[in-house]
Amino acid sequence: MPTVTNAFFISTNHHHHHRNNQLTTSISHRNVHLPKRNSIQLSSTTSDEEQPTTTNNNSVTGPIYEMTNDDNNNNPPNIKLFTKEGCTLCDKVKDILLELKPSHPHSLYAVDITDEDKQVWFDKYKYDIPVLHMNEVYWTKHRLTREEAIEAIEEAVGGVFVGRGGEPDAGRLEHG
Repeated sequence: MPTVTNAFFISTNHHHHHRNNQLTTSISHRNVHLPKRNSIQLSSTTSDEEQPTTTNNNSVTGPIYEMTNDDNNNNPPNIKLFTKEGCTLCDKVKDILLELKPSHPHSLYAVDITDEDKQVWFDKYKYDIPVLHMNEVYWTKHRLTREEAIEAIEEAVGGVFVGRGGEPDAGRLEHG
């Protein structure tokens, strides 16, 4: 079954012949700056009725770590990190937040903008990850300092966190 991943075409057609004995060729990798959406698998048959099947086997969506209420019944804030596989800037943000977890409890969840069901987030944030939300409200993008993280987590714990301006929206800019 031929497969297409990361803009490469790999032929595994050893015994099947394409119409008019066309040879399958490789398409070289192109340097694309947009995040990869997902992998596509195509059937090796020539039926016009078959449709490509999409999968994303490298999703990073899910909890990174979760905190529960503390002894004082404080509910730690929930932080969402909008990211994708291989995002090194996202890893730096994760490291800062992980370092603060013991002293400033919070939960951290990853949202992979390349997941098929995250199209809205992909359209908004595709040029700007990492993007962070605090308790479902836009917080910041691109980078995070230790001091900025402490300030925002303390605001959220105190119930006074207010979303920051400057939330990216690539889709609006591209189509507006």
